[in-house]
Amino acid sequence: MKLAPIFNHHMVFAANKPILIWGQGKGDITVRFAEFEQTVKAQNGVFFAAFRPLPYGGPHMLMVSSEDEEIILFDIFVGEVYLFAGQSNMQFKLGESSFSEDDYENNSALRLFSTRRLEAGEPFTPEDGWVTAKEDALAKWPALPYLTARRIAEQNPGIAVGIIACYQGASVIESWLPKGALKAAGIHVKKEDLHPDHTHEVYGAWNREGRLYDFALSQVKPYPLSGVIWYQGESDTTTAEAAVYTEELRTMIEIWRRDFGNPLLPFVVVQIADYDFPYDRDGWRALQAAQNALSGSMRNVSVVASADVCEHDDIHPKSKEKLAHRIAAVLDKYIG
Repeated sequence: MKLAPIFNHHMVFAANKPILIWGQGKGDITVRFAEFEQTVKAQNGVFFAAFRPLPYGGPHMLMVSSEDEEIILFDIFVGEVYLFAGQSNMQFKLGESSFSEDDYENNSALRLFSTRRLEAGEPFTPEDGWVTAKEDALAKWPALPYLTARRIAEQNPGIAVGIIACYQGASVIESWLPKGALKAAGIHVKKEDLHPDHTHEVYGAWNREGRLYDFALSQVKPYPLSGVIWYQGESDTTTAEAAVYTEELRTMIEIWRRDFGNPLLPFVVVQIADYDFPYDRDGWRALQAAQNALSGSMRNVSVVASADVCEHDDIHPKSKEKLAHRIAAVLDKYIG
């Protein structure tokens, strides 16, 4: 018997959302969480239990047992859970940012789960489970997710905030869509009109349609979420790609909402920052405009600008705190 990797000590479930628990096993599996208990029968080696939503609170225990095995997980809270997805500006570490080490602090209310990524050397993997914010390890946390979660926790004392880190540097939006989704949506860009990251000798390995959707997002769904923060686009900045990016993003949001079982799942889209040395200046501006075009066109979808609060002489701006506060301000209206 084995739970999916996202279920571990210190985890956070989303408040006021269904509690879903799944894994691998055989025969009858009994799942106990908070005041709930349910016995389900594994089908084709997989079991799935669902409980009604719970309000903020904890700590709780999760106990999962079969005829001859038992798993017990401790220190579980019901709070806010956010999926932070995209490419390298989402992956950018706190220790690389301009945020002062003097402001690092232990905070057990902040918890991070990192999906497995295709490149080696990432500081956290699913084997680490959910890690709580500890001062001596914060430099390795992703900067924007940490600073956003920290701000939300400051504004909402007593609420645990879970970060699910699901990103891949130099990834294109197509890789985050299921294979066949672009054709179904009538979206096509000629190969010669694509950004070089699509066929890069390294990045090309994960920049095929469906690759990261199958590899990375599958590690998370259908875990109920409080919201999604999407920061991606630098690798889709040709004029031809920008012309279809709004529809690609709209398609992705609709599919992800379906996958996570919430047709109104809040999305915050971060508009890419200005950059002095783009591959295609017109394409860069067009991509920013394509992102902004989504604003107001879908319910519970917000676009947050970054250009006026981030440096423009580096494709990876070191200033992330003001941007994080903007994102937190949008997410705050969904809390409670």
